[in-house]
Amino acid sequence: MPRWSPSTDRQVRAATGGRVRLLTDADTPALAALSARAPVSNVFVDSLLEAGRLAGPRGGAAGTLFLGIDAGEGCDDDGGAPDGAPVAGLRAGLWVGSNVVPVAAAETPDAGWAPGDAEALGAAAVALRRRYGSLYGPSEPVLAVGSALAAAGHRARSVREDQPLLVLGADGAAETSPHVVQAHPRDFERVLPASAAMFEEELGFSPFLGGAAQYRDRVERLIRAGRVFIDPGPADAGGPLRFKADIGLLSSRCAQIQGVWMAPAARGRGLAAAAMAAVVEYVRLQAPVVSLYVNAYNTPALRTYERVGFERRGTFATVLY
Repeated sequence: MPRWSPSTDRQVRAATGGRVRLLTDADTPALAALSARAPVSNVFVDSLLEAGRLAGPRGGAAGTLFLGIDAGEGCDDDGGAPDGAPVAGLRAGLWVGSNVVPVAAAETPDAGWAPGDAEALGAAAVALRRRYGSLYGPSEPVLAVGSALAAAGHRARSVREDQPLLVLGADGAAETSPHVVQAHPRDFERVLPASAAMFEEELGFSPFLGGAAQYRDRVERLIRAGRVFIDPGPADAGGPLRFKADIGLLSSRCAQIQGVWMAPAARGRGLAAAAMAAVVEYVRLQAPVVSLYVNAYNTPALRTYERVGFERRGTFATVLY
């Protein structure tokens, strides 16, 4: 474990009255068990753990880490075991890197946490004295953690409080587009501008501003992993793509579709639902549950996803810094 982690643990315990602690590698089974309780909300954390990430901190003082609250911690007599013994496992968690992500205990708006858990984890995130790029996940804990960060001076440039979390249910009414295919490495130079256009439309700035090489590498890795799907457009064009979508996150329990983009010239022509239906057919081969989340104000997208067969199962929120 990095030498800085004991002092980090002391910081978060002091800031939260001992309620929150820094997780160690020994906590990995408990963290995995907590994450497994809400596989749709926790697909990001599941994907990390299944790739071999352990619960302890990595990367030194500016690296990534997990914070956690032990089951029974901070509860009254009704929150513990009948014999008064400590309750095993974790009740709540928080991933901290450049982004902050709650680890949900249930697929519910409050993430299954006890009262005060989100506020305590927010105080712990403040105690780390870092700058964050975003905070996202189940709405109630995200907004509570965000409030703690805001009170400490972290200025959000955008708060998206209502992002329906959708899960594929029954087959929808949309026909499947025959034009959507899995992208290949040779498609990289066409996929990259489509990915960047989607990013800029969604977040308001170019992804290349934060590191062009890193962004190019991420897009290339997704393509090589078979997780990018495209409608190349007319066969004789070779120009901009007509449609693109990614499997942004993937675990053995759930796939989360991200980066859905339709070329402006192709919008309003009823093509999106058929393209998404084709993507879903591919994604179903890689995970038993298919999900995504979308801004509530994006009515056209919500209608498209409903036609494909997606159903609302919860609410996410995102805070961008």
